[in-house]
Amino acid sequence: MAETIAKVMGAVLLVFGTTAFGVYKGCLYNSRLLNLYEIKKAFLYVQGEIRYMNTPMAETLEGAAHQIRGNSRRFFSRVSKELQAGSRKELKQVWEDAVSKEMGGECLEREAVEVLREMGGQLGCLDRQAQEQAIDYFLSKWEFLIEKRRREKNEKLKLYYVCGIMCGLLMVILIV
Repeated sequence: MAETIAKVMGAVLLVFGTTAFGVYKGCLYNSRLLNLYEIKKAFLYVQGEIRYMNTPMAETLEGAAHQIRGNSRRFFSRVSKELQAGSRKELKQVWEDAVSKEMGGECLEREAVEVLREMGGQLGCLDRQAQEQAIDYFLSKWEFLIEKRRREKNEKLKLYYVCGIMCGLLMVILIV
């Protein structure tokens, strides 16, 4: 009797664990989508500052950091602080370091990280008009990434949840 209860409890815990992993992957997907929106919001702010205010890049990025939240906020804040600290690094190098430290891993998908990394090479070293055009180009690419993720969202979330449950059930069947 105790052995049967232990098996049932083990099976329930196994299914619960794999289901929790599926839910975790779904939350991660939603978090990445939110980060895409936050970065878009930050770049709209940067674009406005460049176009209308002609604010220095360090101050512009600090202002962008205050407009958003999450890992994206830490990213923009890190770049701004490095630029304000007067390090001899160019914006491109500071940007690259911040992308590697703040936006890697689970924060953004690989494709989005590459687009963000590419943008760092185009900011700061161009004239105002060229920066505006670079940001417009970046925002169009970024909007494509957002739309792609938004279209896939429901399918991916269902897939994560169902796979979590089904993997747990399959493991229970194989083990028992």
